[in-house]
Amino acid sequence: MHSIDLKHMRVFLRLVRERSASRVAAEMGMSQQAISGYLKRLRDALPHEIFVRHSTGIEPTDFALDIARKFERILSDVDDVVLADFDPAALERSVGIVANEYAQLSILPRFIAKVREAAPKVSVRVMDFYRETHAEQLERGDADIAVGFAKFFDDSLARVSLAEERYCCVVGEQSGIVRGLRNLSDVAMFPRVDFTDSASYSHDAVSQFLAAHDALIPPVATLACYTSLKPFLEFNDVVAFVPSAIADAFQLTKLQLDSMPETFATAVGWHRKRSGNPLGVWLRGMLKEALEDSVTFRDPGIACKRCLSSPHAMCTGTLLSGQV
Repeated sequence: MHSIDLKHMRVFLRLVRERSASRVAAEMGMSQQAISGYLKRLRDALPHEIFVRHSTGIEPTDFALDIARKFERILSDVDDVVLADFDPAALERSVGIVANEYAQLSILPRFIAKVREAAPKVSVRVMDFYRETHAEQLERGDADIAVGFAKFFDDSLARVSLAEERYCCVVGEQSGIVRGLRNLSDVAMFPRVDFTDSASYSHDAVSQFLAAHDALIPPVATLACYTSLKPFLEFNDVVAFVPSAIADAFQLTKLQLDSMPETFATAVGWHRKRSGNPLGVWLRGMLKEALEDSVTFRDPGIACKRCLSSPHAMCTGTLLSGQV
């Protein structure tokens, strides 16, 4: 065991979780040959077999799973010591972020840029948000924070609201609908595209809102993600309802209607056992700063809670208060 250092432990835990040497190599920015070298030294140092090869990768043995739990405790204790004197510039590790598509498109690009600027040796791994697994990922330490819609966070997580968001009605750049749609009731006169519930928050919220105003008609298409909307609009003149930040990210044409769905909250969440972890506290602070620097959340129809006036080009809009 004397030949196993902290890097070996981190590689070993990644191999147990990912069950693929090539994926671990890609995530850690290393060659597959280097990962194979770590794996060989682990096999030589440990008294029992740790992985069994099969057609799709490697499978950890019961012995490996037991060792993984012990390595996790060791690394957690080491990280607590290192982070006690926290210096982002000297930090050299991977940071995991669970985020939904909305956050990946509108929040993470600016946030990760700020993290890399302050902590150049840190690498960031972004994982898709799944309601069934995100809490477990945070508890295991696979991810440090989760970013997305507060409504979908598991009740076990600690969280703080980041910003209020609202839906807007959008069309393509060359749309002829612009001239004919002025009121909410007009929406039923035009073809509409929707999004799957797994891809967005909008499926239930928007459909229920339109139904309440007698403006709901079956969509001509249901898209799997927001990312596909802009190319779809290049060939299909339809209406869509998306969060304002998504419309800004893709530079879609917004239509001002007489009524819109209520606002909803975006949030950052984390596992409660890591509430005092200096890295998590720093990440949450950086996330708040990234939002304060951003114009993503401005909405010309809402008075800004920071400057008490309608948002303008340099204002972040309706940021919520809250200790991060």
